[in-house]
Parts: sequence; C-alpha cells; structure tokens
Amino acid sequence: MTPDDPLEIAVLGDVHGHLTLVYQLLRRWQRETGRALDLILQVGDLGAFPPPFRLDRATKRFAESDPDELGFAAYHEGGPEADAILGPDVPPDQRISADLVFIRGNHEDFEFLAEAGAGYDAPVPVDAHQKILYLPNGGRFTFRRGPHRIAIGGLGGISHQDGRAGRDPVSEHYTAGEVRKLRSRGDRIDVLLSHEPPHGAAAAIHPRYADGGSRDVLDLIRDLRPTYHFAGHYHEPGQRLAAAGETRSYELNAVNFLRPHRLNPGCIGVLRWAGPDESEFAFVDAPWLDEYTRSNYRYL
Repeated sequence: MTPDDPLEIAVLGDVHGHLTLVYQLLRRWQRETGRALDLILQVGDLGAFPPPFRLDRATKRFAESDPDELGFAAYHEGGPEADAILGPDVPPDQRISADLVFIRGNHEDFEFLAEAGAGYDAPVPVDAHQKILYLPNGGRFTFRRGPHRIAIGGLGGISHQDGRAGRDPVSEHYTAGEVRKLRSRGDRIDVLLSHEPPHGAAAAIHPRYADGGSRDVLDLIRDLRPTYHFAGHYHEPGQRLAAAGETRSYELNAVNFLRPHRLNPGCIGVLRWAGPDESEFAFVDAPWLDEYTRSNYRYL
C-alpha cells in the first residue's frame, strides 16, 4: 500500500457484542484482498455493556442463549481473546491496525457511554487496547492518511416520537441539542453515521418501515449533504436506501447469524475513498463468507 492508494474503510451494521466475529471477518478480508484497513466505522448497537452489566430486557434475553451478546466486556477489560486480535504481539499477517469508531445505538450501557464521552467531540477509547473508540452524538472527526482526508459525523440512538428527538441524553434517544451540535459546526462532512435510517427511506426494505425512521436524520442529510450515509437498526439485508439529494445512503444488517450456518447478508461493507468524486462503497459478498457459521467462526 502506498500513501496515494485510496483509504480502505470498513463499515459495520449492528454488532451486539459480537466483536470477535467482526474482527475474524475483517482479518479474513485483509488476507483475501491483500489490502489493509485504515478505519472501521460502526453504526450503533455495538453492545457496549461492560461489567457491572446494566442490560436492557432484549439484551438480557438474547444473552441467555448467546453469551457473545456480552462480548464487549472481554475487549473493555482486556484478556486473551482481545489480546489475540488487538495485542502488540499479533503477527503482522493477522493484525488489524485500524481503529473501530462507533456511535451509540438503542442497546448499550448509556450511563457508561455518557461518562466515557463527557466533554469529547471526537472519538474516545473505551477498551483496554485503545482501539475501540466511541464517537459521542453530535461529534465529528477527520481521518487522514497521506494526501487523503475524510470528515465523519455521528448521531447515534433512535428518535422518540414521530421520528423526532427525545430529551434524555443518557438513554436510547438522541436529543435536539445533539442534532443542533452536529449541524452547527457548519463544515461539510463526507460521511454521516446514524443508528436509525432516515424517515421513510426504508420503505423499500419492507412496507412496515414506510413511516419509520428518523425525521432528524433525514433533515441532516438534506442540510449537510454528506457523500455517504450509513445506518443500521432494522436487522434487514443490507441495501441502498432512497435518501435526499445525491447522498448515497445504506442500511446495514447485523453482523451475526440469523440462521446458524449463514452470515447475515449485507452486514459489512467497504468504502474506498480518495475524495468525494473518487470513492465507491460495496457490501462484502465473497464465497469465503459461506465458510463461517455460528459455531466455527473463532477457528477460521
């Protein structure tokens, strides 16, 4: 890789604690393509639940049958599994050097994230190896390598009523103040991350989403005009959404196995970026993905 090569940015759907699955898949992508990732972006519901586990009902229910729903703890505290992926002694051919930057979803430890992100407008590390970074709502940051730069902003959480903001920043809802904060900085952003898709844009996925989504996210896309927008939340096959203007908007599936022997389709994509007019995004859809199952992914 040379400094002039495009940025390689992985984009992930909901993770819900399955960080080891994420890293195993990304390591395999690097081996198969011979390309190294520069950055990893995640659209919320990372499953950021460190001990003591303040779990919502849904996470507690799923964790009873799938302990990996609580997988973030191993990375937050450190341990053999995290060390084998992010530690300093990982062989170069297995190393992922890229930071993972995430926004909050509606299934996280909101008190933990509020404390971690207090006073920050840029990503802040929340794990033992300082490779998993939380981007607080309304925050922005610019990633640079060589001649390339990309500006990224985030609005995590979901809307409250009628697709609009809630009032409590320590909750599953984003707030009007966080929306204003993201908009008020004025500078253009290249990528907008949100947990919830824009209002009405997911109707193509299923008619039940025709009136779903966030009106504030739709307004932000219209006003900020990012080149790309990425969201998750619905756990449906990843696909492009109808959004405002020329923004290319995508919904990503959860990085998991709805069926035990098949990875959810459209849960990971890669953005190649050399500038707004020199970029492309594609979902990872390769034959080797079929090798991965719920029971074997740690060993491939």
